[in-house]
Amino acid sequence: MLGGEPLFVMRCPLLFCGVLALLAPAADGRELLRELLHPKSDLPAFRCTIPADWTSEIDRLGNLQLASDARTATFSLGIVHSADPHEALDGLAKTILADAIAPPWKAREPAEISGHRGYKYTARVRAANGVEIDAEVILVAVGDKHIASCSMLLSRRISRDDEVLARLVFGNVKLLPSR
Repeated sequence: MLGGEPLFVMRCPLLFCGVLALLAPAADGRELLRELLHPKSDLPAFRCTIPADWTSEIDRLGNLQLASDARTATFSLGIVHSADPHEALDGLAKTILADAIAPPWKAREPAEISGHRGYKYTARVRAANGVEIDAEVILVAVGDKHIASCSMLLSRRISRDDEVLARLVFGNVKLLPSR
């Protein structure tokens, strides 16, 4: 804080105004954002807010898949059962990042989602079509039975504005508590 104003607001006024604009409905009444809950019928569950023009679907493994309108940012959110989630994080990261160019990952650092601790793994992966993609995967232990996985893939051709928006979405993914 500086003079009562958060430094972020002072240093990035255009970005801050852009985020505020996204939070309000469009002049024609259209919603610009939508909130998603996954899975809908079980806890723990993810809650995230995405731009209304992004796509969302459940894949064959039960993960929530999200994609930006330009498809330069994609996300995967999933909950997996584990007998020992605290010990299984690195093994799951190796599986998720199996296509990494320099396996198993470039960096591993502590991370958390809604107070649940784990790690963020970063790597450059090669897609099936040969294109290189920057991957960030956050894996956290949720209690003694679950691992929450939140992955973000960014195309090397993503625009600066789309990357900022994708990182805002990624940074605001929440976990609802187990019962």
